[in-house]
Amino acid sequence: MPKVRHTLNEDVGDPKEWTFTWEITDDVTLGSACGFCGRSEQRLTYEVVRGADSHWICQTCVARYPVKGYLDGMQLDPISTRDQVHGLTARIKQQTCQEAIRRLQGLTNDPEIDEILVYFDRNLQLSPRRAARLFAALPLLAEPFDPRVFEIRTRSAEHQSEYGSLDETSRVLIWPALSSVQRRRMIALGYAPAGVSIPPRNGRRSHVAPQKLPERRMPALSEPTILNREKKSFQ
Repeated sequence: MPKVRHTLNEDVGDPKEWTFTWEITDDVTLGSACGFCGRSEQRLTYEVVRGADSHWICQTCVARYPVKGYLDGMQLDPISTRDQVHGLTARIKQQTCQEAIRRLQGLTNDPEIDEILVYFDRNLQLSPRRAARLFAALPLLAEPFDPRVFEIRTRSAEHQSEYGSLDETSRVLIWPALSSVQRRRMIALGYAPAGVSIPPRNGRRSHVAPQKLPERRMPALSEPTILNREKKSFQ
């Protein structure tokens, strides 16, 4: 599969001319696009301005380009700017997931959903079994909610076996929420849903050696935050 090139749109100019407003949109349908590079299927986008112009940019562009940040009228250094974005990102991701689970609590009156919320509050991720139960209930929400918003624990052998022990329907439900690394690991263990295989690279079938690989993790919540400036599309 050819590597996607990362280029800026012509109207962006010098990224250093742009400034964060600290507004973040959390699109739970993953339907947003980046105003800098044009990448689609984005969950989180960050508002940046240059005079009267504004764009919503993706996490890749946030990490790649030196957009400025100000707090209380003072310009932050690059590290402090990234820390501010990092903290805001972690908090809004957690809040979005918590709100979705709480909505399902009200719709289902199911003790399992109550336990899932407690588990998520402690771990900021879902175990495979809890993810399967929650994802099966997501269609009850009035608005679309992409399961990829949630992160799944598969690092330990226990969680890998838990995924493998699920029925086919549950494994299919969870599969879209797994990262590419997690999927390759499940394929190597023989736990992937029926018909799933590793896509070839450069015309050759890929081989995955059985090894312990890291999972995606939600950013820490200890960074500086400005909660009253967050904006989310999931209300």
